[in-house]
Amino acid sequence: MDDRSDTDEPSSPLARREAMIATLFVAMLLGATVGVRRTAPARQSAVAAVDATAVPDGWADEQTCIDCHEQAEDFRQTGHANTLVPATDPDSVRLLRLLKDSQIGEVEKAQIRIGDNEVHAVCATNNVPGAASLNWCFGSGTHARTWVGTLPDAFGATDLLELRWTWFQSTGSFDLTPGHPQQKSQSAVGAMGLLFDGPRAWRCFACHSTRLPVSDGHITESHIAPGVTCQRCHGPRQQHVESEGSWHDPAWNAGDRIDAVRRCAQCHRPPEEQKPEEIHENNVDIVRFQPVGLSQSACFKASQMTCTTCHNPHKPLEHQDSKGIWQCVQCHSPEHNDHILCGAGMNDNCLQCHMPPVQHDAPVAFTDHWIRIRNQTELQR
Repeated sequence: MDDRSDTDEPSSPLARREAMIATLFVAMLLGATVGVRRTAPARQSAVAAVDATAVPDGWADEQTCIDCHEQAEDFRQTGHANTLVPATDPDSVRLLRLLKDSQIGEVEKAQIRIGDNEVHAVCATNNVPGAASLNWCFGSGTHARTWVGTLPDAFGATDLLELRWTWFQSTGSFDLTPGHPQQKSQSAVGAMGLLFDGPRAWRCFACHSTRLPVSDGHITESHIAPGVTCQRCHGPRQQHVESEGSWHDPAWNAGDRIDAVRRCAQCHRPPEEQKPEEIHENNVDIVRFQPVGLSQSACFKASQMTCTTCHNPHKPLEHQDSKGIWQCVQCHSPEHNDHILCGAGMNDNCLQCHMPPVQHDAPVAFTDHWIRIRNQTELQR
């Protein structure tokens, strides 16, 4: 396929054949979901979760936050604010164009076709080309970006096809999306990625958006407020704006530090969602879930620290000293005789030993928030 596949929507016989395959592909998915839904338990209502995304009314224009709060301007540059964008976003398209020439793209014969306000992933299965529409790009790019396509199931709920190939910041290229099988499937669906049903699709969007209109499992995508922005944490603010800032809903104030951490844990995973036997120092999988490790730390248990002790949620990570030592010396300062000091005699680089980056099963390393004294085996992972 020539270079036009990255810029134009061709009308050749091959393209028409691909379109037909794509249509059949969707039909197969609809048929498959009928069988699944007939035997599946009743779908959980989105309203059942305590989450700002499901609140139907009272939302303000986020531009009004910027008009009065200078930190809202900085916040627009954070990873949270940019953790979900349409697949047609210019930066999303720029990265997708790299798939064709990446190592995994060449091996699996995958590429992207860009049309008028449309993005399709194209991949050959048994030398027969197939295509799948991509609608959204998940992730800010700090670690990675993964693309999905949405489609209705037989009951009208929104299902999600997660693309098999993810772009990783650490390599600047594409690799296998975490959780996907190493061997590419020969089926039309499996060759493109993994299919998630309605409840799982809702959960994916819920942690990457501020407002998520859901009715009986159907997501109204045109009304999604993408990204985790001001009102996701502070609640719908229309009444606050109309009262010129005099109205505040106390329900959105953190009750205590545990409540404050739980707000972050809505998406970064609370320890209660892990099986007790999974929470141990040798389980590298939980490094992705910062509140799980933090809650086990002696530093956390013996102090009043929260997530915002070290992180300013209103600034991009690159604009704040979240990996410095100023946080540590609040409790471990050589200027205070009653403070516990580093047994190795170090006065800097605290994170190198006590919160090192841990490589996961993809080209991604996460800072381990289980603050502790580590042995050499752990430090060499």
